[in-house]
Amino acid sequence: MLIFAAYGSGFSQPTIKSQRVAGGTSSDNLTSTYLTKDGGFIAGGYSSSGISGTKTEANEGGDDYWIVKYDHLGNIQWDKTLGGSGTDYLESLEQTSDGGYILGGESSSNKSGQKSENSRGDQDYWIVKLNKNGKVQWDKTIGGSSTEWLRQVSQTTDGGYILGGYSYSDISGEKTSNSRGAGDYWIVKLDGSGNIQWDKTMGGNANDFLQATLQTKDGGYMVGGYSYSSMSGEKTSNNYGNTGTDYWILKLDTAGNIQWDKTIGGNGYDFLQDIKQTSDNGYILAGWSDSDNFGNKSEGSRGGDDYWVVKTDAQGNEQWDKTIGGNAQDVLTHIEITKDSGYICGGYSFSGIAGEKSEVNRGGCEYWVVKLNKSGIVQFDKTVGGKGDDYLYSVKEAETNKYLLAGYSASPISGDKKQNSIGGTDFWLVGLVNKTAPFSNAIALNNVEVKQLNNATLKSFLIYPNPAKDILHIQTTGKATVTLTDQQGKTILTKTINGNGEINVSHLPAGLYYLKNGETGEVQKIILKK
Repeated sequence: MLIFAAYGSGFSQPTIKSQRVAGGTSSDNLTSTYLTKDGGFIAGGYSSSGISGTKTEANEGGDDYWIVKYDHLGNIQWDKTLGGSGTDYLESLEQTSDGGYILGGESSSNKSGQKSENSRGDQDYWIVKLNKNGKVQWDKTIGGSSTEWLRQVSQTTDGGYILGGYSYSDISGEKTSNSRGAGDYWIVKLDGSGNIQWDKTMGGNANDFLQATLQTKDGGYMVGGYSYSSMSGEKTSNNYGNTGTDYWILKLDTAGNIQWDKTIGGNGYDFLQDIKQTSDNGYILAGWSDSDNFGNKSEGSRGGDDYWVVKTDAQGNEQWDKTIGGNAQDVLTHIEITKDSGYICGGYSFSGIAGEKSEVNRGGCEYWVVKLNKSGIVQFDKTVGGKGDDYLYSVKEAETNKYLLAGYSASPISGDKKQNSIGGTDFWLVGLVNKTAPFSNAIALNNVEVKQLNNATLKSFLIYPNPAKDILHIQTTGKATVTLTDQQGKTILTKTINGNGEINVSHLPAGLYYLKNGETGEVQKIILKK
């Protein structure tokens, strides 16, 4: 079961409550999920597997679209394989207002299998509309004479669809404008039957890779990705780094005309992956970056690539930014606005305990989830993985403090993974739940009453002062063994505490440390100052 009974509103280290593996004997790579109206969910990606494992339909060619519908208990209701004789990569899916589904990705297939039209060139957008049972209602091939990559499809308020991706094509096929330089943003608006209403090409003199598209509250659109271009074409600002990439976002009106654009970045490589509109009509931007403190980036790299989250106002002006990472590569792929107006970030990480990452690496790369409050302060982080490579591409808040993590995994049973790989890579779904916060809102410590705000983060053990200099005081709810480690994961000391205790840290050098409660698994950051 992926969804469990409600827990407390406080935040501590979350726990894995369920997991599911789906796939065949070859490679099955999940790229997108959507919570459905019946309380279940649908997962989609691409697969090269034949009938095997949990895959019930034959492969059409190379990789095909593969979607799996689950009920509210996490049981598979049906699965569908859709493709042609070439390669077909599903990138995005949603449930539509009629209870069916819209699927979008890219395809090199000619007319064959479920594909009703020939390729326009090398690779095209391929849109498929399904009914509620997964039966194809219609499909559309949309592209030019070169290569197109679709990144997102969403239903619009008029019952149509907005498609966002990038294209290398000049005027040809369905593309009505020439390339600005190399790859350009390409946005296509469809009506409810899949007919093109308009398309827009936007770019500069180099490569521009659109990753996210959404309809805004005013009926217009926000599009974003990352750009190598200097000021040229539709791009009104130069990049902050001479050779790197920056986030590039554009606000469009209902007809796709540009209202404004913003370049946001540092002195390195900044890769925007996702955008959501916030309740104040601003935007939350999510991706990864190796930039130092430069340009719009207020913090330096933790080590390699880090998660980089940027909050803007309604005009795209930066309000705050957060760098979140460990000592290796951390790639943020997805962000959602949570019911408490905070954010849940999902991606994958190669880092060990360091920076904002509080748990050890399981083997290769692992799912890494980070919860932020509405101001961008980290409330918890969770590493989930096995000894192989595990890539997280979707995180959804199913209910308050309950999350569905979805991606693909090559790990056997190991670490957090309790089921073996069926073959190659498989869809891997994980249900994550926060624990109940054990402390009340008023806590007595050494005869001093500490008042917790109603919306404050509640911990499974309390540490003060933090930052500390000489003595670290600890309060637990009963007996607990705590372990202090440095940023490299080296154990400094282990001590058993029953209720109240203290640790002498006067002999330790200044820096960042981590204290883990062995009973609950929660890890808290400790700063020592001298």
